[in-house]
Amino acid sequence: MKTKMVLWILVLFVVVNLVVVNSVTALGIRPAKTTIISDERKAMEGTVWVVNNELREFAMTVSVEGEMGKYVKVKEKELRFTSENDAKKVEFSVSLPKDVPPGESSAYIVFEETLGRLGENEISSKIVLKHKMIIHGPYPDKYIEVKLNFHEREDSYELVAEVNNLGKKDISSVQSTFFVNDKEQKERELETETVPLKSKETKLLTTKLEKNALKRGEFDVLAITQFDDQKIEAFKTLLVGRPEVEVVYFDPYFVLDTINQYSLDLLNKWNTKVENVFVDVEIKRDNQKVDEFRTKSIDIQGETIKRINDYFDTHGMTRGKYTFDMVVNFWNTYKMERKTFHSELLTEEEAQDETLIKSIVGKATQSDTESKGTGSSGWIWFGVLAGILVGAGGFYIFWRYLHRKEYEGGGNSTF
Repeated sequence: MKTKMVLWILVLFVVVNLVVVNSVTALGIRPAKTTIISDERKAMEGTVWVVNNELREFAMTVSVEGEMGKYVKVKEKELRFTSENDAKKVEFSVSLPKDVPPGESSAYIVFEETLGRLGENEISSKIVLKHKMIIHGPYPDKYIEVKLNFHEREDSYELVAEVNNLGKKDISSVQSTFFVNDKEQKERELETETVPLKSKETKLLTTKLEKNALKRGEFDVLAITQFDDQKIEAFKTLLVGRPEVEVVYFDPYFVLDTINQYSLDLLNKWNTKVENVFVDVEIKRDNQKVDEFRTKSIDIQGETIKRINDYFDTHGMTRGKYTFDMVVNFWNTYKMERKTFHSELLTEEEAQDETLIKSIVGKATQSDTESKGTGSSGWIWFGVLAGILVGAGGFYIFWRYLHRKEYEGGGNSTF
């Protein structure tokens, strides 16, 4: 039954994809894009054709979007195709402002097919096509573009500012300064060399940051590039290592034939929040799989421990030791290596001897805890043992005081 269901799902998936692909090839836009050089013209009129190769009957809405979309107007707001329409045109006009942003900016004429007739309350989108409009604004006399790149070396990170002089004039001096907070949250300031830069020329300005200044995680890097009497800022994130979330605690035993609450602690070793963290758990007895489950999903702040509390049903299982193979998943893309924990299933009578220890140590960190670092349960063990020793020592001293005459050769002691 399950096999048939899977086959039907696969067939349906293929059919749906064929329909979508055929629909896309049946519709088209001509031309695909329009380019406007603002120095040459501030206003223009044009036409875009929507092509209906298969002579289908459908309707489309027409709209404009993008950073420069407010300067573009379309004459037609909706299109209706019948079996007799192989193409329809959409007229548009462009009226640019006096000051067009330097460099490349864009607007889009959007054609969105609808299911159902236009004007109904509920309309579902099916296919979206876009005509791109590229607008080139003039560059001033002095204008640079900066791109940041990072290269990992053996003992350092090379910080690179790729500087491109897009202006009309040469630049006598250009220099970049990088700012980044190190692992101790101290700001590092790293300067590159100062060089001249001719018009239309590109140069790489570099500096180095030693590797031991950073730990695992994400670090925001700011580069301020000064050229003659002007400056420009650029940001980029430097990634050090790979994100990692580790299971650091799991209950060492459970009670047979009941529903047990379990505790599972996850340590986020990355320095920023990790989202959608869950654990796939496979339970084995004598290396044979007996059960599996998936924990609920949580988010964990950077460099903290967070606890998952849920329930584990041991009905139908037998007494003995089991292994719990765990794989941590997060961000819908990362999967950690398998880690194994060992737990024992006990009878209710056997478990009673462990109840006190479990209440003190097994649940050492509070439910849904978030705390820095690891080893909290070890400190609690130390505190418990220290308290017992101090209490025992105090009792012994008090007892010796009450019976001091016996040890000094006297009679009965009174307090």
